[in-house]
Amino acid sequence: MTARLITIPFSHYCEKARWALEIAGIAYDEDGHLPVFHYAATMRAGAKRTVPALIHDGKVIPDSTPIIAYADAQRPGTLLPSDPAKRQEALDIEDAFDRHLGPATRRWLYFQVIDRKDLDHVLLHGIPRWEALALRATRPAAIAYIKRSLKVDAAGAERSRTKIDEAFQNVGAMLGDGRRYLVGDQFSVADLTFAALAAPVLLPVQYGAPLPQLDAFSAQARERIETWRRSPPGQFALRIYADHR
Repeated sequence: MTARLITIPFSHYCEKARWALEIAGIAYDEDGHLPVFHYAATMRAGAKRTVPALIHDGKVIPDSTPIIAYADAQRPGTLLPSDPAKRQEALDIEDAFDRHLGPATRRWLYFQVIDRKDLDHVLLHGIPRWEALALRATRPAAIAYIKRSLKVDAAGAERSRTKIDEAFQNVGAMLGDGRRYLVGDQFSVADLTFAALAAPVLLPVQYGAPLPQLDAFSAQARERIETWRRSPPGQFALRIYADHR
């Protein structure tokens, strides 16, 4: 039975779930929505208010981390190492990226683009037409809500930049011994999570939904993105996308 994945298409946490399902060979139909508009879909499905939410074979699996565990259970060893110690290490790394890197890259990108109507195609990709029409009518209120709830402002963006730099430094230290993957000698949830959650500031072409083009950013933001892309962790994430997405 084809799964249903409820998403905000441009969300990097939803990208994390999409990628995991595809790696595990689980066929799915994506049910995309705008932020806030997704509440109705997830609540009707019996999930929480957050996305992604997966509905498959009568089960409802909310959030990207349980979805990855579910995907790996269908094809064991695809994303989670079989060795218990390495498995726990990979899960700990995933959790750290989920809690620190993901919110930081989201807030930093939102600050750069949220007021840009010319980038609405990024928001509107893969959503119902009525939601696109509703956004046009409610845009100021919707944008204000996102800014308020996610603390999207100059100070928040600067704090996020610092957190992104810290995450990249940590990954750089891990890669310093020449390893090709963060845990063990094969691709795992640790690599997928870093690449997916770093994607908003690296703009990989393989991303599963449209992202802004580099030339859409201000000169200062472009310089920052290019610095992240050139760094060893940035190059690592882009290679993970090229090799595994």
